[in-house]
Amino acid sequence: MPIPSHCPNPACAAHTDPETGWFRPFGSYPTQAHGTVPRFRCRTCGTTCSTQTESMHYAAKRHLPLKAIVDSLLEGASQREIGRRYGISPMTVHNAIIRLGRQAIAAQSVLLSHLCPRSRLVFDGLRSFVTSQDYPCDLTTLVDAEGETILAITHGVFRRGGRMTGKQRKRVRAKQAHWQIPHGTMSGSISTIWNELWPYLGLDPPRGPALIDTDQHRGYRRIVQRSPVYRHLRTANCAEHRTTSSLAPRNVQNPLFPVNYVDRLIRHRLREHTRETIAFGRHSAMQMYRMWIFAWDLNTRREWRVKQPEEGPHAEHGSLEVDGAHAIRQINREFFTRRVDVRGAVLPVSLEKAWRAEAVSPPIRWKAGQTGTTVRVPEYTLRDLARVA
Repeated sequence: MPIPSHCPNPACAAHTDPETGWFRPFGSYPTQAHGTVPRFRCRTCGTTCSTQTESMHYAAKRHLPLKAIVDSLLEGASQREIGRRYGISPMTVHNAIIRLGRQAIAAQSVLLSHLCPRSRLVFDGLRSFVTSQDYPCDLTTLVDAEGETILAITHGVFRRGGRMTGKQRKRVRAKQAHWQIPHGTMSGSISTIWNELWPYLGLDPPRGPALIDTDQHRGYRRIVQRSPVYRHLRTANCAEHRTTSSLAPRNVQNPLFPVNYVDRLIRHRLREHTRETIAFGRHSAMQMYRMWIFAWDLNTRREWRVKQPEEGPHAEHGSLEVDGAHAIRQINREFFTRRVDVRGAVLPVSLEKAWRAEAVSPPIRWKAGQTGTTVRVPEYTLRDLARVA
């Protein structure tokens, strides 16, 4: 169990700059889930805390095998299958993934705060579905072209199109009459990615414009044309938007290869995005938590290339400052034991929305009159989030 690294009281000096010996032992209390838990009192303000205050198992009713759950999830196991493996209920696995998803988002915010400027970014949407194939969705992913590091992910649900049988068309109309996708959900998810491009780019006109690669999706072109920021940077020769046909061969010469590579790994490693899967996602917010677990694992735990392991993980392949690599390694050592401290980190809008579980999600039990579903966000996680400011 982790010893507290700082005082939990935001008004205390030991909260922002704790000195050695800032606390003293203050007894303990017994628990059924975690045994005897030591307590501590701050010498400056008198606030008490314990080894559970910063623990990944804070407010949990049992000690879960978090690392085993992540490894199983990224091996393509469904939540129900993970529950069978470790003798726990699917809902317990569900709650553990929410906890791990927020941990991955917090770790990503630290990674972004140590990111070096990039000269080329690529983004594209991965087509999947949520609750049923009547609700397609795009998981738009922003990737650093050099290290293939995932920088941002957004989620957008849209109406089903294409050819349908009479029975399918009737069912879709009944669902639309019961629940309508909020206007601008899909374009809003793309705009969020586009608006977050600029902090990552190294804008250096003497070396040429920074490149932003996408396919020829009409939504991308429309959003680019409306962006005053892009028009300004294009005029100053600081940035250039380049498009490539999605029908072009998906090899390493394709400018979209970095994001195509990431999409292929998502299809391979996350069960809900495998073709013709029966383990489909039932909530958009849960899809985002699982995506960020995948992204953190890819960015910081997987080698940049299988045949070139000396290059290190994706995030370290020319993407991070020196002290950033040290910070990420420290987080990885404590990823399954201590919640990541996000004080002073960068938290873009896309990460904050994922943390707050704000992705639009259609009802899964629409025949029973269900009009919406939510993923509970505990109060202590909102306090963690408030530390960013």
